Order: sequence, then C-alpha cells, then structure tokens
Amino acid sequence: MLWVAGQIMKHRQVEAFRFVMQTGTTAQAAKLMSVTQPAISRLIADLEIHLQFKLFERSKGRLHPTPEAIRFYSAVDRFFIGMDALEHSAQQLRDRSPTTLKVFATPALSTGILPRAIARFRELHANVAFQLETASYTQIALRLQTHQASLGITHAFPDLPGLTQEPFLTAAHVCAMHHTHPLASKAVITPQDLTGENMLRILPEGNVDWDATTAVLEQSGVRFRSDIATQSSHTGYALIARNLAIGLIEPFAADPWRRSGVVTRPFEPSLDFTYVVARPEAQPVSGMVDAFIEVLRQIHGPDDQP
Repeated sequence: MLWVAGQIMKHRQVEAFRFVMQTGTTAQAAKLMSVTQPAISRLIADLEIHLQFKLFERSKGRLHPTPEAIRFYSAVDRFFIGMDALEHSAQQLRDRSPTTLKVFATPALSTGILPRAIARFRELHANVAFQLETASYTQIALRLQTHQASLGITHAFPDLPGLTQEPFLTAAHVCAMHHTHPLASKAVITPQDLTGENMLRILPEGNVDWDATTAVLEQSGVRFRSDIATQSSHTGYALIARNLAIGLIEPFAADPWRRSGVVTRPFEPSLDFTYVVARPEAQPVSGMVDAFIEVLRQIHGPDDQP
C-alpha cells in the first residue's frame, strides 16, 4: 500500500488502473484481475478520490485517459517494472541462478564496445548472466538514479545526484562518407576539405551537445550545408550509406555500415569525447561489477581509439 495525500492508496486500485490503461476497457481489466466489471469501476473511483484528480473521461461508450492519468501511468508502470525485477531477483536466489549484470548503454556503444566486452568477460566468468538494454543518455541517468541498472555505459555526465562515474575511454569523432565520395581517397580529412558539403547534423540530447563538430568548421570559415539531422548514430550512418551527407560522428556504430559502402577517415583537428562507466551511488560493492569494468578498461583504455 502507498500513502497519498494522507490516505492509503491500495495496491489493488493501482493494479486496476494499470490494467484499464493497458487494455482500454474495464471489462478486459476485470478478466485479467478475475473480478467483476463494477468492481473495477469502484477501484478506479476510489483511486480518483485518493488522488484528487480524474483519471478517465467516458465518450461514446469508451474510456479516454486524462492527461493526468497518462503522466500518473508512467510512474505506475515504473513501479510495477521494479516489482517484477524484485520478483525476478528473488526467483534467482531461490533457484541459485547465475548473478545478472543489468547494463544500460547508448545504442552505438551497445552494438560496438559492449558485445566485445561481454564476450571477453564470459570467458572468465561463465556463471554471470547479462541483461544489456539500449537507452538514451537521459534514460540511462534515470535508470541509475532509481537503481534499475547495475551499470551505465555512455557519454560523460555532469555531476548528477545518485550516481558515480569514471572515464574508461576517450574517442575521437571520425569523418564518415560513402565510398564513392571523392573525399574517400584522402587519408585524413580537414575542415577545408568539407567546403560546400552537406554535413550531417547530430542533434543534442540532454547535456550531450555535439555542436563542437560543426563549430570547428564554422571557426575555420568553411561554408557548408547541413539540411539533414538526426539524434541516432546508427540512423546517421544509414543516411551516410545513402550518400545523403557526410558525418563528423562517433566511431562505434560504423562497423555494420561498412558493408553498405560507408568508409571512415580520421579528422583533424581531433574532436575528442569522453565515455564513462556509471553506477548507482549507493550500490553495494560488487566484485562482478568491478571485474566487468576492468575488462572494459583492458579492451579500451582511457586514451585508446576504437
């Protein structure tokens, strides 16, 4: 049970709300909870009294969630996901199942660095299971702060409450283009080489700002176009594979796209970014977590290029 506005919000009420949101009807929610439809309606009504705001509007015989219900559902869903994780952990203890490391990483890192690190780690610790999930930079921070992850592998965070971080890799952006582009014949790309080119713009996310990749061109006085933008490295490489733009882009997602004609070249001056291993601040010391971080360091030292 949960306390809300001085009253007790019962688990059954929240469960009924969650099922109505998922199924769209009180009838389907009643079937899932093995109760009557009027019982579901009563649970929802009691929950609305406790919350002091309306959850659903009825129009033409259908329930439509209010804006408040949609925001509340987001918190409810996180709560139930956390409960499921607790049950899974308890089942592992009952079954003496392998330890699970739950790792969140940005999409580029999860397809570039992490598979190599997990393969190396499993050679040393075959009894450790992995759950690798891709998430955005801001989502990773939230998962760590709410203890939904063992580790986060991402760009460096600013100082954020509830998590600690340590650098494990500094990597330079590369210049990526289709292999038929004239610049593919050059060994190193400089700002002047990109005069008149259509440069892929990587959109910022949270506190990660890629403006340095275009600022270096602007500061060099180079005139270029930038009419294609995306937030995802893999999407960026897909656009480059279609010869739609040239990208100053992180190198980790490049390998799968080489089969589609993408080539990468070093760019000077170097555009360096720091990547970190982050974990919940109050997380108990774990030998397995420390061992995995050590494997990451062995594969990619702080000054290595991928």
